[in-house]
Amino acid sequence: MPIPPERELDMRNWFLPATVLGLTGLALVFASERGRDRVRHFFDDLAEHGDPLGEFNQFCEEQLQTIQQSLDRLSEALEEPQAG
Repeated sequence: MPIPPERELDMRNWFLPATVLGLTGLALVFASERGRDRVRHFFDDLAEHGDPLGEFNQFCEEQLQTIQQSLDRLSEALEEPQAG
């Protein structure tokens, strides 16, 4: 469904202010020593602990494999001829 031209223009009107607001926020974080310390601490924690979503991703992969195996067994059971 295409976006009507008037809605597209409205969305474009918000792009510049949102970008300026985001960049201003980043500049304010890096302007203070406390902000720089927090960013440095965040990246140090990230480097120390590795990928924070890695364990969750592994769990999801295992669950998807279990679901796939169950679907495969169900498919095989439905394909077998019924005795009776």
